[in-house]
Amino acid sequence: MKMTARRSPVALHRLMTEESDWGAQPAARLLWMTQLLFVIRQFEETLLDLKDKNLVHGPVHSSIGQEAVAVGAALALRGTDKILGTHRAHHQYLAKTLCAFAPEGFDPLVTGLPAEMQDAVRVLFSEIMGLRDGCCGGRGGSMHLYNPEAGVAGTNAIVGGGIPMATGVAWSDRHAGRDDVTICFFGDGALYQGTLHESANLAALWRAPIVYFIENNQYAVATRRSDSCSAPELGEVAHAFGMRALQVDGMDPLSVMQAVGQVIRLRSRGWLPCFIEADTYRFFHHAGANPGSAYGYRSKEEERQRRERDPLVCVPARLRQMGVLDQKAERALREQASACVSRAVELCTEKRAEAIIIPANLWPEKQSLFVGLRRELAPPAEGYVEAEDLACSKEIAYVAAIAGVTGRWLEQDPNVVVLGEEVANMGGGAYGATKGLAARFPGRVLNTPISEAGFSGLACGAAMNGLHPIVEIMFSSFALVAADQLFNQIGQVAHIYGGRPGVPLVVRMRVAVGLGYGAQHSLDPAAIFSLFPGWRIFAPATAFDYIGLFNAAMQADRPSLIIEHQELYGGTFSVPDGQLDFQIKPGRARIVRPGSTCTVVTYCAGVSRCLLAAEALAREGIDVEIIDLRTLDDSGIDYATIGHSLERTGMLIVVELAPACNSLGPKIAAQCLQRFFDFFDGPPSLVAAPDVPLPVSRPLELACIPTPDEIARSVRTAALRASE
Repeated sequence: MKMTARRSPVALHRLMTEESDWGAQPAARLLWMTQLLFVIRQFEETLLDLKDKNLVHGPVHSSIGQEAVAVGAALALRGTDKILGTHRAHHQYLAKTLCAFAPEGFDPLVTGLPAEMQDAVRVLFSEIMGLRDGCCGGRGGSMHLYNPEAGVAGTNAIVGGGIPMATGVAWSDRHAGRDDVTICFFGDGALYQGTLHESANLAALWRAPIVYFIENNQYAVATRRSDSCSAPELGEVAHAFGMRALQVDGMDPLSVMQAVGQVIRLRSRGWLPCFIEADTYRFFHHAGANPGSAYGYRSKEEERQRRERDPLVCVPARLRQMGVLDQKAERALREQASACVSRAVELCTEKRAEAIIIPANLWPEKQSLFVGLRRELAPPAEGYVEAEDLACSKEIAYVAAIAGVTGRWLEQDPNVVVLGEEVANMGGGAYGATKGLAARFPGRVLNTPISEAGFSGLACGAAMNGLHPIVEIMFSSFALVAADQLFNQIGQVAHIYGGRPGVPLVVRMRVAVGLGYGAQHSLDPAAIFSLFPGWRIFAPATAFDYIGLFNAAMQADRPSLIIEHQELYGGTFSVPDGQLDFQIKPGRARIVRPGSTCTVVTYCAGVSRCLLAAEALAREGIDVEIIDLRTLDDSGIDYATIGHSLERTGMLIVVELAPACNSLGPKIAAQCLQRFFDFFDGPPSLVAAPDVPLPVSRPLELACIPTPDEIARSVRTAALRASE
């Protein structure tokens, strides 16, 4: 046996500024750099004071000590470049936003801080204080900030949660032919999250122009970096993805500016995507105004040594030595920062006697709470249709309808892309749902690695930045692997960011019940997705419904889930010949079979089983009405149709193939009892799978799937109760 050591082909570089670098900078830029440092520090100190006065609801994670990272990065970026950050991002938001209003050669001593900059500071205070004029209407607070006009594409409260979205923002710029660059800021704690590795791998594969910026402030809450990371250098993570990495002094804004500028200048030589690690320090505890030493996890001596490197001390001192800044000019910059911040606070508060309060007229109105989660869909010019409205003369397989309508959208909208595992292989994915599309639309039907969280989050960022992704999650159980991205991120970001961003995203999921895949491939996702706000959920039972509901989902500016039971894939259904653009109205159920004895509510693959049960019951004189819900999210379930049916039948049965513990039935029954209690002749009931993981063994799996006979028995029991 022989082993040889191998060197990584990718270097880890350390960038250090020299005296000549400072001397080469225009005086105006150095003064602007200093002004930014002063404004950010004044903002954060004032914010901590407001928190102590109980004028801020929720946590405040200050960036005091870390200002140089944000200032240096912002000075290296153009207005169209973007940043995304974490829960600790006030400094980044302010630096990027204020720089957006600074013309080339801006000198704050000559012009002062213009009104736009003053207002940007007020808007950030308003957001953190939860006021209606905040950048997210007060919904985001300190941790969720969004200002696309200034290039702030979002900050995120989940550690590592925003990294996939940032990757999608960057990749969508490249896909659209723009030369914009994205910086994704995160702390060392995010380095251990799987989403970072999934995202960085995608960025490297697809050459996303992104800088993964590790803002290493040495602690994750109170845990030292050395106690949570086995690697001697954080930047070494770049090697795993074939990326370059730079290390810089994060207490030196010029060092950060040069590092970011360097990777942007060298992007054509393979420097993007890349990692930058900045060595910095937060002077206070994770949140609030106490030092970390007050909690015992670091010493006062350590804090004193770090304070000696405070950029608000070191940068002005250097500029004084260079003759760029004298005491009068420094005082003027500090006074401008103080006046700007004070004026912003005055506009957000009101003095009454000895107290400072928030005026009632600055709070968001309660009814605004419901704005932006979903947007009302404009009906198509030709109106919504049902199968009986069109001549359905063509027979096609369900799976062919998926491929056909997806291809139609790829034809008519150049921003549509299809992402997923194997979607471009084998002529049309593992099951033909993208048949022929990769060949027809090269570069727009893209195989992803097996990284559901990474590519789902990437799709979210891409959707927020102008693309229209269709994401296939091969098996619906795999949604749980991407749960943070699907539920904390995709479903909620539009609302969190004040209803401003569009998130036109369709996720397709296949349910493999009855096919021997076992418990970890056979989840029915309807009930889980309905637990979280923001999603529209569609479950088409026919090829016609698939086309019509898919088109409606694609017209939405918010995320939609389409559930596909694989047992339907090979079934043939009638559709209009040559028509793929019609829409079915979301939230409108379909009466599959009218009846008068009992109302059976179901969806997707449950429809055919209920029809078989109804045929048998009809021979016994029991007349069943079957309702196919089609739309399954809480706001979209068609309770009006269910109520009209119950008024005639008096009995309700919900039929699902999901286990009872993971079913919509109890929720639907409870809502119907609240809404239509007087119509009931007996209690509602549920026919569902037993509460066990789905086995692979054929007879055991079949024992878990509700049969027409079981449905019929439940209906007979309901009919007997109603007649008593």
